[in-house]
Amino acid sequence: MLTYEKLMLAAGELLGEVGFERLTTNAICARAALTPPALYRYFDDKYEILAELGRRLLKRQYEAYAIWLFEGGVKSDPEEQIENLARWFAIAARIVEEEPGGVWTLRAMRALPNMSEVRLESQRLFTNQMFEYYKRILPDVDPELLWHRLRIRAEFGFVVDEMAIEQTEIPRDVLFREAARILSRSLSDAR
Repeated sequence: MLTYEKLMLAAGELLGEVGFERLTTNAICARAALTPPALYRYFDDKYEILAELGRRLLKRQYEAYAIWLFEGGVKSDPEEQIENLARWFAIAARIVEEEPGGVWTLRAMRALPNMSEVRLESQRLFTNQMFEYYKRILPDVDPELLWHRLRIRAEFGFVVDEMAIEQTEIPRDVLFREAARILSRSLSDAR
């Protein structure tokens, strides 16, 4: 496991420095002070490494979301709900920034076709997690419609992550609050 973790750390650091186009398995091995056969014991190519970096990043967000939800992330008061959802967006963006190569990992999940399944798989997990919660507090909403709205909401959250990292025109607090306002409305009229 030590070898595996050294490879992952080296890959994340290098990805953050050079981007996914210039990331190579040889550079990862050199950074980790390991030989290529050590890398190929775990991964076939750099795309498998990128996929694992993506899974790790999204797993951290998924776990943080579960904690946020458990600690009362969803409120009945509309204004509190907006504030709490804005707080979640800040947490999610911070996770991307803290993860080695997180910004480039996020970019790779949109830019590389083989990474889209990692993103979509995670978004389905988020959707299912939200659905299990919301179907109890919105029992009058058609379950299929609720799941669809939550799936759109999960994807929208991913876009908010990207905007927080990529753009500078909108201050983050404004971005998070306005995105939260839009998403809060998506469920408030679900009935």
